[in-house]
Amino acid sequence: MKWFKSQIFWKIYMINLAIICTLLVLMFIVSRIILPEISKEQYQQITDKTVLRMKHQISLIAKDLQSLEHYVQSDENFKSNDFNRLFKGLENIVDVSPYIDSGTVVDTNGYVQGFYPNDLKHLKNYNLSKREYFQQPLKTKKVYLSDVVSADTGRYLIVVSVPVLNDHKEVERVVNLSLRIEDNEIFQSIFQSFKIGENGYTFIVDRNGKIISHPSKERIGEDVSGNPIVRKLLKKQSGYQEVTNTKGITMLASFEYIPILEWGVVAQIPVDEIYQPYLAFQKSLWTISLVTFIVLSILTALYARQMIHPIRRLYLAVDQVAKGDYNQRIEKTDSTEIGKLSSRFNEMIHYIRQSKANLQLKEEQLKEQKEFLRKIIDMNPSYIYAIDKEGEFTLVNESFAKLLGTETHDLLGKKIDDFQFNIEFNRVRVWEEIEKVKERLVLEEEFKDQKGETRWVETVRLPIFSPNEGADQILFVSTDITERKQAEELLRKSEKLAVVGELAAGVAHEIRNPLTSIKGFMHLLKEECKTHKHYFEIIESELERINFIVNEFLMLGKPQVMNFQQKDVSVLLKDVITLFDAQAILNNVQIISEFEPDLPLLYCDENQLKQVFINIIKNAIEAMPNGGKIKIQAKMQENSLIIRFIDQGCGIPKDRIAKLGEPFYSTKEKGTGLGLMVSYKIIEAHSGSIKIESEVGQGTTVDIIFEGLTPVALKR
Repeated sequence: MKWFKSQIFWKIYMINLAIICTLLVLMFIVSRIILPEISKEQYQQITDKTVLRMKHQISLIAKDLQSLEHYVQSDENFKSNDFNRLFKGLENIVDVSPYIDSGTVVDTNGYVQGFYPNDLKHLKNYNLSKREYFQQPLKTKKVYLSDVVSADTGRYLIVVSVPVLNDHKEVERVVNLSLRIEDNEIFQSIFQSFKIGENGYTFIVDRNGKIISHPSKERIGEDVSGNPIVRKLLKKQSGYQEVTNTKGITMLASFEYIPILEWGVVAQIPVDEIYQPYLAFQKSLWTISLVTFIVLSILTALYARQMIHPIRRLYLAVDQVAKGDYNQRIEKTDSTEIGKLSSRFNEMIHYIRQSKANLQLKEEQLKEQKEFLRKIIDMNPSYIYAIDKEGEFTLVNESFAKLLGTETHDLLGKKIDDFQFNIEFNRVRVWEEIEKVKERLVLEEEFKDQKGETRWVETVRLPIFSPNEGADQILFVSTDITERKQAEELLRKSEKLAVVGELAAGVAHEIRNPLTSIKGFMHLLKEECKTHKHYFEIIESELERINFIVNEFLMLGKPQVMNFQQKDVSVLLKDVITLFDAQAILNNVQIISEFEPDLPLLYCDENQLKQVFINIIKNAIEAMPNGGKIKIQAKMQENSLIIRFIDQGCGIPKDRIAKLGEPFYSTKEKGTGLGLMVSYKIIEAHSGSIKIESEVGQGTTVDIIFEGLTPVALKR
């Protein structure tokens, strides 16, 4: 419950809002009626004061200019006809008066006799007789202040013409002193200092309505006699009026006529600027109203909050209890119904807290028991898992998860059919067997772990029954018996090897005697038949190899010392390939050799390795009754020497590959199985391994791998 949702709060708040709105409406009405007029009157006073100050300033300038008459009359330089003296007299006046910028001296016929400064030298002997500022002082013998005139140079001037009288009070010449309106900084600065507001300005017109001073210099000399205010000034009137300027902006203007110079001054300001204080006040009024509204709202809220505080405390406590927090307690502050309700609430919370504590204790005990059982299951090395009728895992232990290379939580809810760990598992058949027997089943199974290796397990299948629906889950407890199987297999092989050893020793003994006789006769034939000496050497070499093989048979019964030497594998392979040239041609078999250059020397027993190579090549030729190709490769791969035999024979079924190398097991009809067994033993004695891959109808690949060659073995 939020305190601002209280009905009491909203009643007080609405009354307060009505009062505020009424006051604001009254303030806005008053401000719209009175404030504009007040602003207008204030700015009228400002413009009136401005034009009066300008009038006073112009009067001072006029008196200053008129005082030049005495200066001119008393200066002897202006009574001389010498140009230099006239130049000097004008220079003195320009230096003395801040308003005079230049001057000329004209004779009674209007010709210029002297000038200052030098930029007026073009006026020498120039006739000014038609200029009014020359004619007036000549006629009246008094100082004359001209209107705005345009000089030949394009400048706008105000000319003060002073007649120079002789002793007979006759005009001898006229001194024209010029105020350059645009260039005289002092004259302009005086009137530009009269600034009204931000956009207000002042200007001065002469007796003909031409602008003498204006903030925009380009308007100096402009004829504005058509302006309604200027027309009133030309009629020698003063006052206050609303007008529109040349830019279309409505202005409030004060204007004043100056009799001494017959000039007029105007001070005006935009109407929009006059009303700016009013608009600013309106904005401030909005801000003040908003602040007042917020402050009063806060005060109202605080008052309402104080009133509903006990109810709110009770509501918040109940809300927290509903969310599961049973540690709430309300302090009793009064004896009202709310206080009594708070006491009953505290009693209720105490009872709930006790009940909850008992329940939590039982939950903790159940949780500990569950965790204990879970640890027992996870610590069990057996693979424990359970599935429902949909085939989804409902229970798995860590041992089973590790078998599949994942985590227990990743398996729960997944289907057993998605994991091919049990080679012969059929979910439908398993459920049929369980529902038929309705008791536990014990059987041996093959599992595939995450590396693809086969693991033998003994599995106990236990049906889990629900109260009403019969068996709805199956519990599997699979014990890994791979090591036991391997031990049994090792024992079986050992027994078989013992038998083979005894047999091999007997056969070798029986073969060795005739071999001795054959070798003797070969020596006699070799001495008598000199033409085929090479063939006899080969036969003799093969007899030696037969004798060595007989010794290898004896190794099955009793291991013998090997003769290890550093040999070039490429040479050994070439020697063996040469032995099979004739047999290969007879069987339409092509033997292709691919040996990498610079293969390392291998520390080995030459005859035993040859025996291995002969067994493999012989098997390959026999596997291709219709001919084909045998590819023999020798290459280095990292630190391993790989000798690879690839044939195009009939291939070996995958279920038989694992049994190759066992004594008396052979895929050939007349094979004994001893050849590969001896080969395996020889390669193992050389710290190597044999890897066989085959596909029925495609051929067989046999890899002999010597890993981790030592520096001695790598030495050339």
